[in-house]
Amino acid sequence: RRRMDYLQAQGMTGYFGNTFYNLVYDLVSHEGLDPDHPAAEGRVGQCGMAVYSREDNARLFDGLPLDRMNVVHISYYENLPVLAHYLAYARRRGVPWDKLGGNSMSWYYQSAYVGMTCFPPKAGMDLAAELIAFCTKRMPRWNTLNLFGYGMEEAGATAVQEVAFTAAAGIDYARACVAKGLDPDVFLGRFGFQISQANDFFEEICKIRALRRIWARKCHELGARDPRSMHVRIHTHTSGAVLTAQQPLNNLIRTTLHAFGAALAGVQAMEVSTFDEALAIPTEHSATMALRIQQILQEESGLTRVADPLGGSYYVEALTRQIEEAALAIYDEVEKRGGYHKCHDYVRAQIEASALRWRDQVDANDRILVGVNKYVSDEMQDVEVFKVNPESERTAVERVRELRARRDHAKWESAMAEVHRATERFKAGEVGGLIPAMVEASDADATTGELMAVLKQHLGWAPPH
Repeated sequence: RRRMDYLQAQGMTGYFGNTFYNLVYDLVSHEGLDPDHPAAEGRVGQCGMAVYSREDNARLFDGLPLDRMNVVHISYYENLPVLAHYLAYARRRGVPWDKLGGNSMSWYYQSAYVGMTCFPPKAGMDLAAELIAFCTKRMPRWNTLNLFGYGMEEAGATAVQEVAFTAAAGIDYARACVAKGLDPDVFLGRFGFQISQANDFFEEICKIRALRRIWARKCHELGARDPRSMHVRIHTHTSGAVLTAQQPLNNLIRTTLHAFGAALAGVQAMEVSTFDEALAIPTEHSATMALRIQQILQEESGLTRVADPLGGSYYVEALTRQIEEAALAIYDEVEKRGGYHKCHDYVRAQIEASALRWRDQVDANDRILVGVNKYVSDEMQDVEVFKVNPESERTAVERVRELRARRDHAKWESAMAEVHRATERFKAGEVGGLIPAMVEASDADATTGELMAVLKQHLGWAPPH
């Protein structure tokens, strides 16, 4: 919360200048655990914030205007419990759910290329559709699916693969929503894209232009007719994978070029990786520098005065067509295999192969990384590195144990029994009942780990194949 307040004071905004918080959950939450679980030891607060309950939401958001801000909950497979905690907290604050703005990521499809334990692909897709159905009816300002091409490219995908697999995942999930009776022109407008912007300046711009064409066409084929349903609303995140621990201040130059390219491509919002990304969670100083890159581009460069300023360039138009054609070929292969959720093994094999090629090129000096395999220096750049407070884990464990000790056990037990029943009904095809049951459980002080345990029990939970 202190970091949130600090960045707001530095002028951080999101879409269209609104108050905005991009909140990453920690590794423990991503695994669907509580901080006192044996497997959580040493991972509490790593790579994100230690938030596991409605009470933790109060610590994070008390005093903030929930109805006048956007909150992005960057959760992996714990999306439903995370949203339930936020909704239970908002209700206690007296804020109607239809006034809440923000994002749920619904990244279940990333189990194809991220080697974490996960729900089975079909179960993950159904959970995403459940959230979309609920929010479409109850939370019209909420963005319900984040198509995370960024994570694909960070895992090793090429720009072409990022476009193809992102579009394929989005359309597969959209079909699941249509199968539940949802109208494409009602739900597609709340889908958003998170796309990477990496080192190949023109390729990264042209892939976004190609993605717009492919997505519009495929949404139309799905049945969408409102032009807004076919828009690619893009939050770009400048690449962290291409940033280096060697000579880390060079990363300021890389991220400036990434952000410049994203602005030329016409994205709606961006987050710039910090120069210490390869070393740790950002410090206040490095986060401020990343924010200043965006502010200088926005306020001083004039980039925002025109849409698609590179349109009409022979090279840009030709490269856009090449990427579009190559991405469509991969997309069609995914469709032939039954859709994205049925071919995780194919997606993983393709991304792993391209990651290996990239690594081999760096090792052979066929791909240059300044400070890594060319212009190498023995001089060490002394930069401050963020360290997770070792007391954070102890505090998180104490909080969750105190919560369990003082909650109304009968109320909690009754609410959790209903979550079990709602999950069984969800498996049988019921739409829209799972999140309300989880909200009631959160209000009875159920934790993320407890709610996730129910989903794991009924839906399955294992390492990816």
